[in-house]
Formats: sequence, structure tokens, C-alpha cells
Amino acid sequence: MPRRAFTRFLVSLILWTACLFSAPGMAAGFEGPLYIRNSLPVFLTLGSPSMLSAAGEDSVDVDLTYSSTYIVADSSEWSFGFDLEAAIMDIRLRKLILDDSMEVGIDIPVLSFNSGFLDGFLETYHDAFGFPDYGRSRRPPNDFLFEVTRGSDTVVTGESGGIALGDIRIGLKKTVYGGDPLVSVYGYVELPTGDPGDGYGNGALDASVALLVNKAVGGSVMTYFNAGAVFTGGLRAEENVDLEDYLYGGAALEWRCSGRVSLNAQFFIQGSPFGSTGIRAIDEVSTILSFGGRYRTGSGALELSFSEDTNTAGAPDFMIGLGYRYRLR
Repeated sequence: MPRRAFTRFLVSLILWTACLFSAPGMAAGFEGPLYIRNSLPVFLTLGSPSMLSAAGEDSVDVDLTYSSTYIVADSSEWSFGFDLEAAIMDIRLRKLILDDSMEVGIDIPVLSFNSGFLDGFLETYHDAFGFPDYGRSRRPPNDFLFEVTRGSDTVVTGESGGIALGDIRIGLKKTVYGGDPLVSVYGYVELPTGDPGDGYGNGALDASVALLVNKAVGGSVMTYFNAGAVFTGGLRAEENVDLEDYLYGGAALEWRCSGRVSLNAQFFIQGSPFGSTGIRAIDEVSTILSFGGRYRTGSGALELSFSEDTNTAGAPDFMIGLGYRYRLR
């Protein structure tokens, strides 16, 4: 699509310019894939995996994600209404143990769903270039909608403007082969700490296991491959819904183009935990294409990313990410 091609070109141009004009700094290692997880409401609280490096680390990360989602669709049994913007802050702590062969981590998410401010801009943009708006213009601008129903029963009803704790995740990463490629196994449990009725959690315990592989290509490029499964505990909100376990995977590339700047591209694919609702935007596999980069400053690294849903299903219309990592050693 021309819109997506233009967006990719603009982001790439900014990052390439940073590479060309950044002075070589202190040599630093690879930072790993961009931190991006599917922030589609409801999916966000059902294990929502992300691309990870096989390498363990001691670090503190603060990641901010802002996304816009429009899905208003019904089937004979289900109704999904998402017309909102979501702001997510993830605080991630990582610590190496057992002679640095294992990493233990905790992820603490803080979520906010809002009516937002981008509808007017998106409508003008779509009209100017003749792009489809997926039916967004049929609703009032910046009007909030977050409701999931099955039959006559309401499952989730979100409110605009709230800020709340999401489901906390505790993970372990273990190196199983320390050469090139570097291979690790990763698993986590997600605790039901978020309020499921308002869409901040799913009210059940989720778990996941994944295989992580890092493969170097020369001295300045690292590739990352993930494959895993998420085991959902269902959705225990205003009504209880049994959901399906799902698979996910992805590939990413990081190019360290100077001592301080690296560019990233990655592709992520995820199955639907809802199985078959009769609604394409919920049932089909979600695919997320992301571009971004990092700028390193001593022990820290600033991250910027842009993501889009290439299959127009199972993911927000777009996601913008901003993060900061501080390495403890």
C-alpha cells in the first residue's frame, strides 16, 4: 500500500540519517530485537509474547507503546467493538544468575485505554490520499468504544481514561548452547493481577514456552529467531470464556551501523486465542511488521519503533514504541 510504503520510507530515512551523522562511540554489543508486543485490546492480556534475544542480560527497561485500534464487527455469536487508543508502559527487570547461564525477569505493565486524539488526523489523511478507513468514519471522532459480547452476555467493558496495573509476568531464560548460533529456552507465567472486567487482565493464569536463537552474520549484523506457544487460562471477566492455546514466531535483524546506532527490522506472527468467532479481524493470524533503531549512550540505549498490521487482523492499526534500557553491567 502507498501509505505503508511512505511510512516505512520516512522511518528508515530518519534512522539512516542518524547512522550517517553519528560519531563512532564506545564499542557496544547487540541489544536484541525491538520490544514490541501485540497491544490489541483483549489479546494484550492473553500472554501477548514479544521477540526476544537468546542472550541473557542484567538490565532495567522502561518501554512505552501507543497504538490505535478500530475493529467494529459482529457475527451470529460474537460482537467486538474496539474504537480506541491504548497507552502501555512496561517496566522490565532482568537479572543473570547461576554463572550467567540463566536469566530471571519480571515484567510489570501499566495500561490505559482512551478515546484518543488521532481520529481527525487519520480521517483527513485517508481522505487526502484515498485510503480506506475500515469504517472508522461511521463513528463520531475520538469516541471511545471497548466492548466484547457473546450472545446476550457482556464479556468485557472498558472505560476511557483509566490507568491500571496489567497482568504481571515472571520469566526464566536458560542458555542451552553457548556458541554461534546461541540457543536458549524461555518460559514465563503471567499472573492475573489486572482487572479482567475493565480489560486490564484476563483473570486467569497464562504460561508460555519458546525457543530463542541468535545467529551472527559477520561482525555487524545479528539475526534473531523465536518460536513458541502460549497456554491461556481463558478469559474470566464479566462472563467466563474458554480460549485456545496458540503458537507464535518471528524473525528479526539488527544492524550495528556505528558504535552508537543500530537499525532493526522484524516480522512477528501470532495465532488467535479466540479460535473461530466468525469475525475475520479476530480469527485470522496476526502479522506485525516493525522498523526501528537504537541509540546507545554509555550503559543505556534509547529505542524507537513503528509497527503495522500487515494482515489487517488481530493487531492494532499501528503501534509506536519508545523505550530506554539501562544495563546494570
